Amino acid sequence: MRRAFTLLELLIVIIVIGILATIAVPQFLTAVEKGRIAKAKNALGLIAQAEKMFRAENDIYVDFVDGGANAALGDYIELNQLDTDIDWGYAVADSDADSFHATATRDAGAYEDDIITLNEIGVCGGDHDLRGPLCQGGGGGDDDDDDDDDDG
Repeated sequence: MRRAFTLLELLIVIIVIGILATIAVPQFLTAVEKGRIAKAKNALGLIAQAEKMFRAENDIYVDFVDGGANAALGDYIELNQLDTDIDWGYAVADSDADSFHATATRDAGAYEDDIITLNEIGVCGGDHDLRGPLCQGGGGGDDDDDDDDDDG
């Protein structure tokens, strides 16, 4: 004798799947956003390294606007991916012989126009809403809204 699922059994399965999706989707979106923040902080670390190399040769830091990272600092570190990043725009402003201020500005999504900053001594800042890992390659600065449970 052939047995099929009853309508009640199918409804229960659909409800359970719906509850699991309600829990999982926001967690997934948060994880994706944290990954994007980590990408921006890593890019700011690359910019900081390139700025320090530029300063070692020229005794001054260099400014650039979004899309000009590789033109300004490409002789030191390959930065083409920063110029074509669809999630973030990168710029360095207020540079002089002693300091620079690198900024990553979110270009799209729910966190559009949020910024992450990095200065010449590796201190991260900004108004990004989600916590991401510490800045990479910047010299040991800490992020004001970061958890202390990161190993990086």
